[in-house]
Amino acid sequence: MKVLLIEGKNLDALRGLARRFPHPYRLLYRAEQELYLLEVWAYAPEMEQAASELEGFRSWSFELLEEGSREAG
Repeated sequence: MKVLLIEGKNLDALRGLARRFPHPYRLLYRAEQELYLLEVWAYAPEMEQAASELEGFRSWSFELLEEGSREAG
């Protein structure tokens, strides 16, 4: 599964991008830097293209290699 990360300071632009597409996402915020991060999973190539067209944002795409958790024993 592919994961797309988009970083920027404009919450409305990130929220608007996320809601334009049907893909699951999380929107994160780091108050110390006034920075937002949009994390999107299993997205279509059109979303990656739209992210690259946002001015003032950086984006990265990754292939998910592993998911896990540590169970309490």
